[in-house]
Amino acid sequence: MKFEKHPFLAHLYELDCDYRVMLYSDTSNKNIYSHSHNFFEMFLLISGRIVYNTAGTSFYLKPGDFLFINRHQEHFPEMLDFSIPYERMALQVSPQVLKELSMDGVDLSECFTTDTFRVYHYPHPIRSRLSSLLDQLTFLYNSEDIYGKRILGRSCLAEFFVEVNKHNNDPHIFSFSRDNKEMGLMALVDQYFKDHMDQQITVAQLSEYFYMNRYYFMHRFKEISGMTIYQYILRLRLNEAEAMVRGGASFIFASQQCGFGDYSNYYRCFKKEYGVSPREYFKSEPG
Repeated sequence: MKFEKHPFLAHLYELDCDYRVMLYSDTSNKNIYSHSHNFFEMFLLISGRIVYNTAGTSFYLKPGDFLFINRHQEHFPEMLDFSIPYERMALQVSPQVLKELSMDGVDLSECFTTDTFRVYHYPHPIRSRLSSLLDQLTFLYNSEDIYGKRILGRSCLAEFFVEVNKHNNDPHIFSFSRDNKEMGLMALVDQYFKDHMDQQITVAQLSEYFYMNRYYFMHRFKEISGMTIYQYILRLRLNEAEAMVRGGASFIFASQQCGFGDYSNYYRCFKKEYGVSPREYFKSEPG
């Protein structure tokens, strides 16, 4: 379902209905600034490379990340790459409405009012379910002549936030807070690797991608991961090549697809890491 996109031209401080859904699209930081409001806001990043500033710190986000911003909580993004449109969906909800929809033991506003602000990246099935409910809310919000529109909207809101709070309380759901936000940086490095796996990846490229000083990036990454960025990228390449070989790919094909260039380079890196040749390793290992 396609919806109209709007630039973030003016901040809306008031909410005069149960909820509002906006699909924003910007290509510069010109009209984006720090703000807060007296309603709850769910944020879903659709595209763009940004750092999001809120809760006294900053978070590197990737598409598919969900944020739940409390009332009066200051927040603003910084675009890192103006060639990629910064697109996001904002679901703005009246605290009074969520209070009325809640019941004993089920506080639908918990995702906004929890003591620790977190960024959530749900598995695909959960993300698809939430996106479907957001589509329904957007359709209802933009429609005029629908019988029982407000009742349907509240029903959909209740279902959406039941799903959200249920999954946010699941310890297996990937999320990060200011205390472990480095996991977000690691996840973005992993994503960059997947997108450029067959290419050379340098510290200069990564530090430019994250708009960091290269030496600070190297220091920060080693502090987070316990290894250098070179060691980490090599580990990712070896793991991906192993998965390909186990899946039936030839050593030569896996070498090329995982960025080793040729089999001889893959052979040297593999033997240095594991102490045996690739053929000896796969011959002795089960599976």
